[in-house]
Amino acid sequence: MTQSDPNKFSQGEKVVSSIVKTLPNKPGVYRMLDDTGSVLYVGKAKNLKNRVSSYSRVTGHSLRIGRMISATRDMNFFITETELEALLLEQNLIKKYNPRYNVLLKDDKSFPQIAITRNKQFPQVTKYRGKKVDGVKYFGPYASATAVNNAINYIQKIFQLRNCRDSNFYGRSRACLLHYINKCSAPCVGKISEEEYSKTVDEAENFLLGKHTEIKDNLQSNMLQASKNLDFERAAFYRDRIELIAKIQSSQNINNLNVKDADIIGLFKLGNEVCIQVFFIRSYENRGNHAFFPKTGGGADDIEIIENFIAQFYSTKIPAREILISYSLRNNEVLINFLTERRNQKVVVRSPSRGRVKDLIKTAEKNAKEALERKIAMKASQKSLFEEVETWLKLEKKIKKIEVYDNSHIQGSFPIGCLVAINLDGYSKSDYRKYNIEDSSINPKDDLAIMGHVFERRFGKIENLEDFKKNLPDLIVIDGGRNQMNVASAVLKKYKLEIPILAIAKGEKRNEGREDFYFQDRIFSFPTSSSVLFFFQRIRDEVHRFAIGAHRNKRSSGINKSELDEVYGIGPKKKKELLQHFGSAKEVGKASLKDLLGVKGISKNSAEIIFNHFNS
Repeated sequence: MTQSDPNKFSQGEKVVSSIVKTLPNKPGVYRMLDDTGSVLYVGKAKNLKNRVSSYSRVTGHSLRIGRMISATRDMNFFITETELEALLLEQNLIKKYNPRYNVLLKDDKSFPQIAITRNKQFPQVTKYRGKKVDGVKYFGPYASATAVNNAINYIQKIFQLRNCRDSNFYGRSRACLLHYINKCSAPCVGKISEEEYSKTVDEAENFLLGKHTEIKDNLQSNMLQASKNLDFERAAFYRDRIELIAKIQSSQNINNLNVKDADIIGLFKLGNEVCIQVFFIRSYENRGNHAFFPKTGGGADDIEIIENFIAQFYSTKIPAREILISYSLRNNEVLINFLTERRNQKVVVRSPSRGRVKDLIKTAEKNAKEALERKIAMKASQKSLFEEVETWLKLEKKIKKIEVYDNSHIQGSFPIGCLVAINLDGYSKSDYRKYNIEDSSINPKDDLAIMGHVFERRFGKIENLEDFKKNLPDLIVIDGGRNQMNVASAVLKKYKLEIPILAIAKGEKRNEGREDFYFQDRIFSFPTSSSVLFFFQRIRDEVHRFAIGAHRNKRSSGINKSELDEVYGIGPKKKKELLQHFGSAKEVGKASLKDLLGVKGISKNSAEIIFNHFNS
């Protein structure tokens, strides 16, 4: 500790001591600021005066809190009516400011669910993320898109529900392939009645609620009845579905635990690095697990990390009925009130000391340990690669973040630009971006114009200067040649940004594993066995994958969109009749009033609306 440290501590203590005298004995949120006005820490308190007074001395705190106090030069406060209100405000401010000494949950993505669209005549089963819609039933969360896709695949095999888009469903004149491989009952062409289809939807929902035994009994009864009627093909159909349900049940390794609806949280900490594993259990089924790597604020203890994780994680998600953890919480009451309000139903937080549920928590902790060890090993490998890149490119500044850019289109159709980001922790999915090219002044076949447009949007629009500077890359990689590099360099020069750019071109011997690299005023290639070459190829392939996926989604959306969707008063039924009668929206547009009146369900008023839409 240097000679100046005591003076620093003394200055921070004096700032806090002078503020404490003016504070009320009320709940609220406080922010601790450094000499530049940046937020060091956001905290909540049931009693602001008592809580902040504990910071009026450095002694008695952890090294992390001592450093925070020593750096404090001012404080801001917001008085609330209740401690719960303070907790909610605290989480919003933490997300806004990302304070150095707070526990921060960076990976805050939504989890996929299964949606059954009960608001439609023939409900579809589909994967869903986002805000809930009235009339749709949701089941989840699932830990990954793969888990959802597997579950939907099972539902299609057992109950044969449709999962196609409405534009496909109402436009079909014959059953699709899924019907012929027994994964859809083809309600689009009347292969099943609305009443019978509704029954299978009910069964699918019961399946997702864990009522497997009830469904198996029903299928067994149907199998026996089909056998009595000598309909052996139908009996085999029911038999296969019974076996599939039994297989699904056997794959759930927690069915013998009396845990119906719970989130199991396990933590493992190594120094200032931490991993939290969450197991999602719904309807007695394990719906997967997900690893999180929150920042510890420089060394928070396990209980503080868990408490902050729960508050931040469930600020955007609905908690399970039970939260099972290893530690007893300090702020148990306020967190339970918060969780109960989020779920709109009583939530229980418990930390069992023995039994099989305790073993399940230990399994979550073991998974957290393995995930953290993998992350640390990968981080060391990534750091080594970054250092090799620095050496090869002769960079003076250390690389902490790389952004990679690519464009995608088909003969100028549905153009899109993309970037992916990679840092010492690996791919940073939260920094991935898609740029739809909708500027009519840009030729969609002009790759250089698209690249310039993407760079203008990435580096030319600054909403918050401090956040903008924090998120700048240390190296830019472009999938292109010298021309693309020059366009990108011109945009950076325009905004006075000095970021090195590396371009990967399609060299003559690319099929042999060789690439041409452009950097500054030179062109070169790496040895075919170089780890740096493999690294650049890998991140180039990642941005290429991301761009193609984004382009495919945009193209699919454009293809499936029909002009009939824009006609006022034309719903799914009328649209289906029109498409079946005329074959396409283009032919509908050519139809006369007389032709339109010949379509089933189209009244004179509807015919006039359609005719006027296409002929105005």
